[in-house]
Parts: sequence; structure tokens; C-alpha cells
Amino acid sequence: MAITIRDTEPRKRNIASLVGGYVIAVGCFVLWVLCAGQLTQWPPSVLSIAAGAVVATGVGVWIRLADL
Repeated sequence: MAITIRDTEPRKRNIASLVGGYVIAVGCFVLWVLCAGQLTQWPPSVLSIAAGAVVATGVGVWIRLADL
């Protein structure tokens, strides 16, 4: 059975995990757009850019939460 201690203060979140999540998300989006441009025509379609934004946001949030 798990024991929870209520009298301790919560863990502080590190600013590096926040910055790391943003940097990874931006890098993922740039790579997505560059790959989409190479696989289709340049510039990539709006649908491809929107899908890249969704994927990059998901990866950034994942990195942010995993780094806590």
C-alpha cells in the first residue's frame, strides 16, 4: 500500500524542462516542415503544416512532462 506524506511541500519544477520542451517542439516542427517540403512540393500544404504543428506540440508536451 502506498504511503502519501501531506506535510511536505511540492517539488519545484525546473525551468530547464520547460525550455527543453519548447526547443524540442520547435526543432520537431522545423524538421517536419523540411521533410514535408522534400517529400511533396515546396512550400508544403497547409494541412501538412497543421499536422506538423500538432505533432510538434505533442512531442514538446511529452518532453516537458517526462523531464519533471
